[in-house]
Amino acid sequence: MIAKITKGRRASSALRYDFGPGRREEHVDPRLVAGNVVGTSSQVADMIDRHTAYRQGLSRPIWRCALRTAPEDRIMDDAEWGKIAEHYVQAMGYGRCPWVAVRHGEDHIHLTISRLGWDGTLVPDGFDFRKSRPIVRGIERRHRLVNAELRSDRIAPQITMQERTASERRGSTHPEREQVRYLVRVARDTAGAGGRPAFEQALGKAGVLWRAHITPAGEMRGYSFSVAGWLDAVGVQIWVAASKVAKDLSWNELRGALDGEPARPETAEHS
Repeated sequence: MIAKITKGRRASSALRYDFGPGRREEHVDPRLVAGNVVGTSSQVADMIDRHTAYRQGLSRPIWRCALRTAPEDRIMDDAEWGKIAEHYVQAMGYGRCPWVAVRHGEDHIHLTISRLGWDGTLVPDGFDFRKSRPIVRGIERRHRLVNAELRSDRIAPQITMQERTASERRGSTHPEREQVRYLVRVARDTAGAGGRPAFEQALGKAGVLWRAHITPAGEMRGYSFSVAGWLDAVGVQIWVAASKVAKDLSWNELRGALDGEPARPETAEHS
């Protein structure tokens, strides 16, 4: 499942698109499948915009997200999509805000949310892209959907033919860098906001070998990863920097996902 997050000024513009014909007349039977605002499409849009207008000067207060399944996934009914929408909105912290989910196609829904809660509290939207990722992975597992991050990995370096040939020579079923990519992401999502200790524990349970690179001043710079049996031609363990495994595993990305756990004062290695 892919979550595409955008932000705007007015719910009316968003819902006019959702309930309209689409850019290529592709919208079929637009309908609400979840939410806490009722009425016709225009009534819902007006209510959300009027509520949002109570707080003056907000920049892009309307939070939008399209949740889309992979082509290989089964077609879900409105009730299941509604449950997915409820779970996602609550997990993202918008459960007490005005929101609706619209379905106008088989494989996706659109969420329209005011960041201004019913009680007048403004929900912060910082790091929402990072926050969304593990929530979507959890939805995929719960509803038995394809892991879209692994299926369409546009943020990871491609596995070369030389790597594939070498891994086959070692008797590996999949190239080791591909294995590491999958296992480290699982560990990251398992650790959640538990910081480095939870992440490193999850790496160990997943069978990932890791090295934390820390400067003499105690600043965390990132990780290198490997797996058992990943050896070069002379039997030396192969290590790959996290950013070379996938961009979303660089320390800048991991630090946000792990809630900024402070670095240890010494270089750590677990192998």
